[in-house]
Amino acid sequence: MKKKLTLVIDDAVIERAKRHARAQSTSVSEIVESYLTEQTRDEGWSPPSGSVLARLTGAVTPDSSAVSDEERLERALRDKYA
Repeated sequence: MKKKLTLVIDDAVIERAKRHARAQSTSVSEIVESYLTEQTRDEGWSPPSGSVLARLTGAVTPDSSAVSDEERLERALRDKYA
């Protein structure tokens, strides 16, 4: 889902960005989105500091011996139709 973002940028920069976008057959929005995507690519999301989710993060570790949903479904189907 895309949302509108309002930026405050110098008029001269906006005009150069529009000319550049036209030359590249794209839009300023697409250029900004591409730039922001590239700049934030390696950043992992983490919950806000002090939030309940941050306090709970890492409290439960997955059981490595747990059966996957796919395996559980396969077993159930095998039991039902075998």
